[in-house]
Amino acid sequence: MFKRLAKSGILLQIIVFAILATIHFFTPQAHMNRITDPGHAAPLGEWIFKMIANYPGLARPMVVVLIALLAIALNALLVRHDINPRQSLLPAIITLILMLFTPDDYHLIVTLACLVLLLFSLHNVMDMYGRQYPFSKVLNATFAISVASMISPPVIIFIFFVWFGFFTFRINSWREWIISLMGIILPYFYLALFFLWNDNLIYAVRHYTKMLDSINLTITRPGSLEFVALGLLAFLIAISGSKFLSDTGEKLISIRKKMWIINHFMLAGIAALFLSGDAMMSMLPLVYIPAGAMIAYAVSNSRRMWVRDLLLFLYIAAAIVIRINL
Repeated sequence: MFKRLAKSGILLQIIVFAILATIHFFTPQAHMNRITDPGHAAPLGEWIFKMIANYPGLARPMVVVLIALLAIALNALLVRHDINPRQSLLPAIITLILMLFTPDDYHLIVTLACLVLLLFSLHNVMDMYGRQYPFSKVLNATFAISVASMISPPVIIFIFFVWFGFFTFRINSWREWIISLMGIILPYFYLALFFLWNDNLIYAVRHYTKMLDSINLTITRPGSLEFVALGLLAFLIAISGSKFLSDTGEKLISIRKKMWIINHFMLAGIAALFLSGDAMMSMLPLVYIPAGAMIAYAVSNSRRMWVRDLLLFLYIAAAIVIRINL
């Protein structure tokens, strides 16, 4: 079924995309009791939490708009780099399906804000290919990761995603490494100046010290139905990722390397999940972006689709049941 959808016209895909966006808007987010707020969130993260707490009516529209925009942006990115066929919305549709299994708006919007910056970083890393002097792309990619870490600290691990990209694209100059460190440091330098200007530098130091002391990597076991959804997701990623990576040898070298970049993004997202501790379930969208690309590719390029169709339908069913709290 999903392969037929991939080969169908753009109009049908737009209709399916609109239906999924409507489901996101009119059904509640998954209720996950085991999600905890960060004990001492990073400054931008705290500001977002307070904004949502003060204006709860804005949360649902903002979440749906952000999810839709992220799905469309991923689709456009894959088309731009020749990984996804033009006139196809399948990656965006798959991403919306994966996003059905997400926590409440209060927790989700923080992760989505990080994802906007991380997707911008992914775009800049993939744009490094073929450039003799990719200095601006390196700075943009690492600067975005640094700002995202001011929302949710575990995403700082994505700096390794950029560094793996250097090896993949064979960027050997020492300048890119120095610039990548500058991109990480500069936002924190500006933040320190801001606190210093407002005579709050000591407060900022204590805040970050408490935040680091409160890091807890203990992961609470999810509920039974949540565990089923996670298992289906992991199996989908495993079989689709294997197809995605096994086909890299048949691609042009430019496409092959960019497909490996998506794999690096996936590995960084999984690492960030485990670094999040009890907040892991709220950080699941970090892997939905690369998973959407991999699953959509596998759907479009596999001959036997019944296993993936079955897994996707079971995942949708589990996510819907969790959302409506049956």
